[in-house]
Amino acid sequence: MLVFPSATMAKYYNVVTYDNCKHMDNPAATLSNVKVAGKPNAIELSATLDVTREIEPPVHMQLSVKRCNLQKEGCETYEHISMEDICSKIESNPILHKYMDVFNPPLSCPLKKGRYVAEKSELKLHMLEMFPIENAFWQMEFRFMNKHNQTMQCDFVEIAVTDKE
Repeated sequence: MLVFPSATMAKYYNVVTYDNCKHMDNPAATLSNVKVAGKPNAIELSATLDVTREIEPPVHMQLSVKRCNLQKEGCETYEHISMEDICSKIESNPILHKYMDVFNPPLSCPLKKGRYVAEKSELKLHMLEMFPIENAFWQMEFRFMNKHNQTMQCDFVEIAVTDKE
């Protein structure tokens, strides 16, 4: 019998920061009232997303990831990921679609002007399991861009991932 501890051991996500990027001028969407609690293999998110102008497809996402030790030292660029037309990917992927449904009303493409609220919504973080995430501090910047490569929304997240609470 083979045992793979990383496959069965819970990961704890201590979200230190989940906020708008500081360098944004006139974003189409902004997060506020963000509260995040870590749980085994998940986080609980409460937040308000205010959309000030309609966000029409195609929407592109750029993700920049840095990996640091748990003391936030020795940070290095880990990955840059670009996804073209994320709306079409969300529509065809039920897992990604679940992330849209944590808000009320659910997020959709195109994203209409208005207020969207998540109240103690649990997000399973299985997508992070594709990275070697054991005992590290992660800094991530998500940029959502329109067809003219203008940034419409930018979020910055810092997460400490450990195998103990």
